[in-house]
Amino acid sequence: MGFWQKSMIAVACSKPLRSLGEAIGRKTGLAAQFVSANDGIGHVSRANALAAQGIRISSFYLGEYVEDITQVRETVDQLGFVMPSLDMSGLDVHVSIDPSQLGYMQGEAVLTKHVDEIANKIRDIAAQASSSQTIRLMIDMEDFDMVDDTLALHHRLATAGVPVAQTLQARLHRTESDLNDMIARGAMVRLVKGAMAPPASVSFTERDQIDANYLKLAGMMLSETARQSGFFPVFGSHHRDLVLKIATLADDNGWARDQFEFEMLYGVNQPLQRELVAAGYRLRLYAPFGKDWWAYAWRRVGENPRNLSLLMKSGLNR
Repeated sequence: MGFWQKSMIAVACSKPLRSLGEAIGRKTGLAAQFVSANDGIGHVSRANALAAQGIRISSFYLGEYVEDITQVRETVDQLGFVMPSLDMSGLDVHVSIDPSQLGYMQGEAVLTKHVDEIANKIRDIAAQASSSQTIRLMIDMEDFDMVDDTLALHHRLATAGVPVAQTLQARLHRTESDLNDMIARGAMVRLVKGAMAPPASVSFTERDQIDANYLKLAGMMLSETARQSGFFPVFGSHHRDLVLKIATLADDNGWARDQFEFEMLYGVNQPLQRELVAAGYRLRLYAPFGKDWWAYAWRRVGENPRNLSLLMKSGLNR
């Protein structure tokens, strides 16, 4: 893990800085810049407003690496409220979860119990949903040593008939193999660069290497083999040059603009968001809600220093 990332994680975990930052964030509106709402009611209201602009969301309840079982329960309850509320509004019920927020830290049995509770609800919603809705449980990818367990969770849920999707990280050497398997399964995959910084033995460490591998993997996701399998590509990126290269590749390969999605963080790079929607692409925002915004924000800055400028610029371009 690099110096920058260690520094940002230290900022995220610092209780004095967190107290000060949260007070400033509430007064200045910084928190509202990249967190959709403090609670589920506000989150659903914001989702409706974004839908009117042609923007979809993926709902995420704030909290990472949760050690307190009461917080695990809180996450399940909050998502349990939001999912039917989104459905009643006729919106997508697209929920992102971190295994570490749902019991991974407490053991497999605890994780299974809480993930299955969410998965069963989203499966029930999917059974009654309209054809215009996307119903999906998106599993986020966290640390390198959690990859096998996370993929096993995805495969188990998919086998059980849950509408599940998986995030993969372009920085990892193994992702090409994992992606080939997902394409063969006809899965939905969200490709991101990766928040953590594993050692060079298992990952690309230079920015240009990660970008090059991202584009290589994007080519696999937009191949004829992927289309024939029923695979659904999702590209998580805020960087205009990369996004435009992928858009051109999709056009060249004959993919319609509703056959894949771009996904961005809520509140980041609104000009690019508007550009994509105006051009007819499907855009989804990773939209957190809840009160634990400080750690979330600084972890995003830690994964890429450019996110700091993107966050600051986005506040000037709303």
